[in-house]
Amino acid sequence: MSVARLLSVTATLETPRIFESSIKISSGVPSKERGMVTFDKRDLYPAPRTTLAEICADLGCPNSSALDPYLKQAHAVYFAADGDIGKCYLEFTPQNAPLPDLVFMAIKWRGKDVKVNHYISIAHKPHSAKEELIDALVPAGPVRDAMHACLPVARDGTPGGEAVVLHVTEEGTRRASVDINMSDVKLTMAQAAPLLRPLYTAYGIEPNLTDAPFGHLAAGTDREGAPFATFYYGAKVI
Repeated sequence: MSVARLLSVTATLETPRIFESSIKISSGVPSKERGMVTFDKRDLYPAPRTTLAEICADLGCPNSSALDPYLKQAHAVYFAADGDIGKCYLEFTPQNAPLPDLVFMAIKWRGKDVKVNHYISIAHKPHSAKEELIDALVPAGPVRDAMHACLPVARDGTPGGEAVVLHVTEEGTRRASVDINMSDVKLTMAQAAPLLRPLYTAYGIEPNLTDAPFGHLAAGTDREGAPFATFYYGAKVI
């Protein structure tokens, strides 16, 4: 699914959206055909379940019903395009999460194949535990180096001194990853360039030296066990 399709379909809600770009490195190849839009759940009213199902269907999802039991507890909804993969996320507050420390529940689809993903916060765990999770899930090399460079910056720049880190898993597959939220640090992409330099250098990516905000960095292994990394940036209201 293209980003243009994502923006066209979600524009039918006729309400402001937050759009964020990202670059994914998979099998050593960078991909920019990616984007995410965010809505308050109330933007789906008066029939949020029907509206969610219709948007997912228009984005190519064969069945979004896995999210239905949890929509009432969510406070925000995300739709995303990732090449031939479409995505829909529900975000929960700690008080309303259907599982302990669950921040996001998502469905991701490629053709008729739909998988459920869970994003579990480990923000409350020690810094050393977050380092260990990176080492366990991210293969050694430039991606892991960038993750370790970002982690202490996220810790020191986040209120309370706890880096907001998520452990991501997918039901029925080997996909597992770590996501470091950098948005509280309020770095521009130009300021974040030294942190991301291992990725830029290793994969021939032109450094982004703009004032676009740096959102977060994720890395791990995909469904087939292949390593990947993604950095998100440029969140803005459209």
